[in-house]
Amino acid sequence: MGIFKWIGAFLGSTSDHAGSQPSGPSLPAVEGVRYHGTDSALQIPAVWACISLLSRTVALLPIDVFKVDKDGVNKRPDLDCNLYNILVKSPNANMTPYEFISTMVMNWCLRGNAYALIKRRNKGGEVVALLPLSPEQMNVFQDENGNVLYKYFTKDNHYVDYKAEDILHWKALGNGIMGLSPLEFMMASLDEAIKAQNLAIEISSNNGKVEGLLTASARLNDQQKEEIAEQFAAMRQNRRIPVLNADLKFQPMALTPAEAQLLETRRFSVEEICRIYGVPSAMVNSDAGASGSNLEQIISNFYRSTILPMCISLEQAIMKKVPSFDERYDHTISFRLSFLNRASDQARANINAQALQNGWKSRNEVRLEEGYEPIASDNADALTAQSNLVPLDKLGENVSKDETMNTTQPQRQ
Repeated sequence: MGIFKWIGAFLGSTSDHAGSQPSGPSLPAVEGVRYHGTDSALQIPAVWACISLLSRTVALLPIDVFKVDKDGVNKRPDLDCNLYNILVKSPNANMTPYEFISTMVMNWCLRGNAYALIKRRNKGGEVVALLPLSPEQMNVFQDENGNVLYKYFTKDNHYVDYKAEDILHWKALGNGIMGLSPLEFMMASLDEAIKAQNLAIEISSNNGKVEGLLTASARLNDQQKEEIAEQFAAMRQNRRIPVLNADLKFQPMALTPAEAQLLETRRFSVEEICRIYGVPSAMVNSDAGASGSNLEQIISNFYRSTILPMCISLEQAIMKKVPSFDERYDHTISFRLSFLNRASDQARANINAQALQNGWKSRNEVRLEEGYEPIASDNADALTAQSNLVPLDKLGENVSKDETMNTTQPQRQ
């Protein structure tokens, strides 16, 4: 970590103070643990799986850009504005929208903070590019008046100062100025997982030798035991087939207590890492035991409790900094969470049926979303609803044709 991050760190990451804003704890909760950076953490399979899942899930969601009227009630898609061009078409010259969002999510998950430089074209504030910045090279300061300054450490060993309006800053749980870094606050769990992984590699790299006992039918003295042990070890080390005396037998052992405990530790580490990132272990661990409807419920809860808060947080961070001056007060964006059903034909069919029956989608709108050409018919663009719900005082009465049409084809608002 940069030297600036330690200035004022003794005050705590969640305290309200001026100066450098730390993202990690001032003191580790467990003594003797080692801090592991991004490269080390991503070599833990569970960390990679969780962050990859979160990044892919959020990045695949389309971003809808709407123009809102003055009352904030009615809105319509705006496909010609600068906000749409940046977020949906091309955030910068080198990245697709999917790549940009997945990079932001990865930084957010690892460091609790994701940054992007906002490059604007003119005084109107039109954005020409969003460029992700490494959280490890960023230092955030707050002066006595509450103004935030960003200092970015460049490759040529210099700091570049950026104003708050030039940086898209997406923060995780924190004090509102900085998000707390999972790598730093969860260093004990990550260190345990890495040590268990190193021990597993050490055991498995023992030339594939099976541990066991040499037993003899007769009683051996200490010198005989030592000679037999040395000869047996030498043959195994030289990868020669051990030839035992007639009264000696080799009895292989099962897992040692240490090895058995290692397996439990590694399994527990997966649960711990999944808990850190809010990812169900059943989605990264094939033997988690969830299947069928139980897995569907787990995935549904994952979308609601993890993906939805992430999307709302990122939407608000983008709207606070990215829109041009003209778009700031009459535009809004949202991730289309319904896109998560694209891989499920049954879920998509059920939702489309409900949309048609309850009048919030027309048949042509459904056809377009499903990749079919619109039907050249007025009825295909009409909103329809079932007419079996009528007021209680109308039960038993004959409904006129005009009333039926008004009920089954409500007008668009």
